[in-house]
Amino acid sequence: MTQVIKSFCLLSVLLVFCLAAKADEAKVNVLIVIGFDVGSHKWEESTKLIQSVLEKSGRFDVDVSKDKEVFASPRLGDYDVVVLNYGFWKEPDPSEQAKAGLLNYTKGGGNVVAIHFACSAFQDWDEYAELLGRVWKKGVGGHGPYGEFEVNIKDANHPITKGLKDFKTSDELYSKLDGDAKIHVLASAFSDWSGKVEPIVFVKTYGKGRVVHNVLGHGIDSKKNPSYQKLLLRGVEWAATGKVTIK
Repeated sequence: MTQVIKSFCLLSVLLVFCLAAKADEAKVNVLIVIGFDVGSHKWEESTKLIQSVLEKSGRFDVDVSKDKEVFASPRLGDYDVVVLNYGFWKEPDPSEQAKAGLLNYTKGGGNVVAIHFACSAFQDWDEYAELLGRVWKKGVGGHGPYGEFEVNIKDANHPITKGLKDFKTSDELYSKLDGDAKIHVLASAFSDWSGKVEPIVFVKTYGKGRVVHNVLGHGIDSKKNPSYQKLLLRGVEWAATGKVTIK
């Protein structure tokens, strides 16, 4: 009888470990929102690349929506993180319901990753600027010519950038972004256009939600940069879970 009890206890312990391991391996549910951008951004092609990079890691299940009104959907809460991969100030604001949906999702503990030109959208929506931390204001923000520059890791201890080294990329270096929300800069670069060191990747909180803002990623080649892809993977995972398991 004692042996039976011992065996049962051992099986129970093994079951707990197996369930814990299974929970750790649970995939992150990602929604990428697209649907509008400037002509120089091949956003449909780039979205396919982003989706492929995320899914090939084995860590994420990815859905894509071309309708910004998805922010109003009650199903938004089914996702661990929403990735914003759109941009341009000519696009009309979302409906009031969609605005409230995105803000309430994040305030309540949903999480957001903003990519590249997402910072230019919805110029008159002040709370969107607060959500993202820094935004491109028409007539203020900008960049020099597309070309090579060095990205400097500013916080080597944050889970997203831990172990990463400074790297070179060919991209647009967004500069003079507007905003005074508290942000934590993970990576930066010196802009010849602005004459200043500009935040490139940074994080913040909005309510209970985590926000990751990565302004890199103009072209397909930019997004194929291995360091960019590592920042993308880790940024999405950290936003969704608060930790990083991707090496």
